[in-house]
Amino acid sequence: MTTICIHQPDFAPYLGFFQRLLMSQHFILLDDVQFIRRGWQHRDRIKGRNGPVWLTLALRKGEYHQRINEVELSDDPKWIEDNLNLLRECYGKAPCFAMLFPQVEKIYRAGHRLMIDLNCALLDLALEYFDIAIPITRASDYKIDATSSARLLELVQAKQGDTYLTGTGSRDYLDEEMFRSAGVRVRWQDFSHPVYPQLHGDFEPMLSCLDVLFNCGHDAAGILRSTLND
Repeated sequence: MTTICIHQPDFAPYLGFFQRLLMSQHFILLDDVQFIRRGWQHRDRIKGRNGPVWLTLALRKGEYHQRINEVELSDDPKWIEDNLNLLRECYGKAPCFAMLFPQVEKIYRAGHRLMIDLNCALLDLALEYFDIAIPITRASDYKIDATSSARLLELVQAKQGDTYLTGTGSRDYLDEEMFRSAGVRVRWQDFSHPVYPQLHGDFEPMLSCLDVLFNCGHDAAGILRSTLND
């Protein structure tokens, strides 16, 4: 069975994102669809002293129909300092802060022009901590003109996949019959969020992966694998 996962390149995404990668043989970044400012490509939640707060990348104003791989980061360095200071404030006392923060800071200060490049750098760092090795390609590399479910199917077929792994959020629009007719199984993710040691009071689920990484470091790999069904 060759399972393909296709997802937009989110910013420091939550644990469920990475569970799909554990269950797949190839990951395709859906980088050439329209960027949505209310989406997750430039922001996610981290945990502050009084609960979740947004960690948000500052972007240059672009065209309304910009694709994700066209979105540029702001060239005002103040947002970088703001983000890093927020991470220090939220996680300065976390067990793995001293180990992880210099690596995160290096990514922020690397001079990335495009949002997707910073996101992919953080993704690579997280994959290292989660001990996940998976081939990654970008949808834009395949030059597929189809849209919606047909495009997803063609991407899966381009990698000789026989199974498409997706989240429950796509149930409203995915044409499962189209996949079935093409001999491709649709597998729906079943994710139950694990509980792990966390700063600042009661456990808060569904946060950016930075939360588990600052709190647990390389132990996050075992925490993530505990979500897999036998």
